[in-house]
Amino acid sequence: MERSQREMTIYTPDKMYKGQIDVPNDSLRTIDIFNSTNIYWKDPAKKSFDNAILLNRATVVLEGNSKLGDFDTLQVNLSDVLFFHDSLENLSDSVEKKRAAHMKLKSQEGSSQVQIFTHTRGDAFFYIVGTFHGLFKSKSKHRYIPITDVKVLKVVRSADTWHKHRIPVQGGFIGVSTNHIEACTFVDRKEKTEATA
Repeated sequence: MERSQREMTIYTPDKMYKGQIDVPNDSLRTIDIFNSTNIYWKDPAKKSFDNAILLNRATVVLEGNSKLGDFDTLQVNLSDVLFFHDSLENLSDSVEKKRAAHMKLKSQEGSSQVQIFTHTRGDAFFYIVGTFHGLFKSKSKHRYIPITDVKVLKVVRSADTWHKHRIPVQGGFIGVSTNHIEACTFVDRKEKTEATA
């Protein structure tokens, strides 16, 4: 039986990996796959890293949009992943949406605008702005946190000047590694509305 695959873009310092990951079913959210203690692989015998995700039909792109090469399979160490996004415009099915709405109501989770600065690696860091849903303290215990309505800038130093480069994100969603967040700030959506009224 052929199992599903999902197209991914994964960012590590100075490199971008594009390819497809195995998914056990189409309704499973990508963030849940990345946060799982047992990452799903169609053929687990291929696994060698304890903390990696397998990309099929992978392409590696270096800083400056220079393609390094294509690979049938490639393992990406999760501890090096700064953030990722998938090709899905719609992240979940109707059952998942109902479950999420129920959980949000039950826990009284709100949404906040978040601004994130990643650690500087070499002469670059990422500045991420978007919407965070839920309670940060509980979600920050996961490997990755979901950010929606996101805008990502890569800030690169060249000599004495810093340059900003917009990173295109499909679907407006990314998962950001909590281990690579250097600083962040939150503005509650309600506070923001009241402040601008």
